[in-house]
Amino acid sequence: MPRLRRPHAPIRALVLDLDGTMVDSEPLSRHAWGIFLQQHGLVLDEAVYARMVGRRADESARLLQSHFGLALSVGEIIAGKNAVWSHIWQQGLPPMPGLDALIAGISARELPWAVATSSPGHYARQVLSRLRLRPWAIVGGDEVAHGKPAPDVYLTAITRLGVAAADCLAVEDSGPGCVAALNAGMTVAAIPNPLTPVASLPAIHYVCESLAGILPLLPNFSDGFILPE
Repeated sequence: MPRLRRPHAPIRALVLDLDGTMVDSEPLSRHAWGIFLQQHGLVLDEAVYARMVGRRADESARLLQSHFGLALSVGEIIAGKNAVWSHIWQQGLPPMPGLDALIAGISARELPWAVATSSPGHYARQVLSRLRLRPWAIVGGDEVAHGKPAPDVYLTAITRLGVAAADCLAVEDSGPGCVAALNAGMTVAAIPNPLTPVASLPAIHYVCESLAGILPLLPNFSDGFILPE
């Protein structure tokens, strides 16, 4: 288990990662990357994909360029993968365990919340729409200068929410995502999965088994929390 940090101020808002945190998309994404590489006579192993989890598509493409010596541009790699991926994710992405309970808890407390993802914003909006979820803000990796582990998506999300970083809880599943949220000055809770084991995570504040485990971290109705104006 990673070393745990002392949490910041009481939680007033949340920012959630999308892939692997809210929806169980990582195994499907790995499958899409694997099919793309098979089309070029290559095999994607777990160690390589583990380095891609949590990062933007352009960064993953560069990693594959370097690892396999692919004679394709970053744009060609992304387009090839997306041609496979679009057929997969549009069939529906299953929600992660505890998502409904967490969103209900957030809504009952009227807490501001956002989604900050390495994936493109248009993809995130479609996925969330299909889940009938309406966060206060959505920030895609294509909307910022630098992807995770840089803090850009989280800094943009908390700016749109109008809250201080220290008052905000980030919910993540990957090492790069946790580092991004820590660099933004946020309290961080991680939900590890087989692709992102606990040992791969940096020193964070909380480790939970599922999204339902986030609920005890939220303020109670009796806490008298104050919403931002």
